[in-house]
Amino acid sequence: MDINNYKVIGTRRFYALQEGDIFRATIKDIRPGEVTLRFSDGETYVARSLVIPSAHIGEECLFYVKENDMNGRIILGIVKERGKYSFDMRV
Repeated sequence: MDINNYKVIGTRRFYALQEGDIFRATIKDIRPGEVTLRFSDGETYVARSLVIPSAHIGEECLFYVKENDMNGRIILGIVKERGKYSFDMRV
């Protein structure tokens, strides 16, 4: 995984991401069971989260796509300096 090769995306491109793709987004809010991401175009996306990510509101993070079944389920992980943390994000 090359974290120096990430995509700048908006909501439209989010749904087309493939396994292994990396993109940058800002965590706008974290609540039990959901995480709100803000993309570079200013659009937001509320994702369901099975765990609370090890990140903070306002933090810009790199995310990687673990799986996109193209039927509404996208599983993402957060790329961190000390390792990777995953959470299930469902469309």
